[in-house]
Amino acid sequence: MAPDEICRRLGEARTKEMFHSLNSASMKKVLGQCGIPAVRLPSHSSTKKRNEDWANRLWKAMTSAKPQFCSVFLFEWLSATRSDMLSCFLDALGVKHQRGLTDSDFLNEAGDEKVMQSASALLNDERFNRQEVALYLLFLDLTNSSDKFAPLELLQYFPAAA
Repeated sequence: MAPDEICRRLGEARTKEMFHSLNSASMKKVLGQCGIPAVRLPSHSSTKKRNEDWANRLWKAMTSAKPQFCSVFLFEWLSATRSDMLSCFLDALGVKHQRGLTDSDFLNEAGDEKVMQSASALLNDERFNRQEVALYLLFLDLTNSSDKFAPLELLQYFPAAA
């Protein structure tokens, strides 16, 4: 599933919630990728109003014909807010990382059985939201041009887009 489809299936409220959980620098990076000016407008009487405006514009851009920036959004959200989950997965694989981020080609270096075992364990770990784990695993498949996690039927964690 493509990043824009993941965002559409998450829905407007959840996607905006994810965007609001980012820090200002990450927000601006995502906005820059989709061509939305990250400037404070006169109507932005507070940081909250600015962020709400940015989230609305981002959602509108995500539902456009070519939202290629969605992968940047998902990466920023995962790395900024879900480092514990990413770290847990990489630790299970024995991959060196910094707060869940690595340059290692771990999906190809670790054996398929170990990858699937670690992914299943992550999905069943009560510390983490299953939909968020599924999002991470789908994102890994997407960015590695693989379908290693297809047997986990991860789409079941995402309702069809309305």
